[in-house]
Amino acid sequence: MIAGKLRQVKGWVKRQSFIIWLRKRYPAIYDFVINRLNPKHFTGLPLTVILLIFGLNLMLLSELAESVIESEGIVAIDQQFTQILYKARTTWTSEFFYFISYFGTKEAVFAVGALITLLLLVKKEYIAIVAFWIAMAGTGLSVQHGKKYISRDRPVDVAYYAEKNFSFPSGHATTSMALYGFCAYLLYRLYRSVMARTSILILAILLIISVGFSRIYLGVHFLSDVLAGFTLGLLWVLLGLSILEWLHYVRRRRSKT
Repeated sequence: MIAGKLRQVKGWVKRQSFIIWLRKRYPAIYDFVINRLNPKHFTGLPLTVILLIFGLNLMLLSELAESVIESEGIVAIDQQFTQILYKARTTWTSEFFYFISYFGTKEAVFAVGALITLLLLVKKEYIAIVAFWIAMAGTGLSVQHGKKYISRDRPVDVAYYAEKNFSFPSGHATTSMALYGFCAYLLYRLYRSVMARTSILILAILLIISVGFSRIYLGVHFLSDVLAGFTLGLLWVLLGLSILEWLHYVRRRRSKT
């Protein structure tokens, strides 16, 4: 036990020695790393975590896109899952999920966007309005170009209704993640009540998952289309969040000078 304690102390001393050496030898690098780990400023630890999550999601999205093109295993899982839901489909559940899918349309973006914009105007959160619409515009453009780039055909002979464009990624899943994820963040910041915040998060999660599932259930998308859509939508939430918090940070810095 004493030997173990001694090893821990020696390890701590070595780490401290390395930190001291790094600070003296490379002060610029040392200051950069320390500033990136500072939890008190947005440009410190919060931005570092956001960038790490953004990078991981980007790699995941790239992997999904590559798997859709090359992996027979992903294609087989997609087809099997689609067939399971197709066999379980009923008239009333199809009508229900057809209704749910409207929450991931362009019309939903403008309707919900108008409401959240009005609320933010009342609260005088002008920066949030800009960040929100940048994220929504980016979502629409990335889905449009992503579909053209991958050019994946939709499921065959199982669609509840006809869709004309390509399948990957799911525009509804991407939109729902970006729209309700960003709105949940904005509302979470505005309201302090624990009950209100919990309700906001639960409602957002249910909407996002329901819209994504509806696309597979209705036979107009594969599972990987929806997962890719969620990942892409989350990228735009993180980007919009970064823009929002960065602009708030700049405004606070200017107000202090």
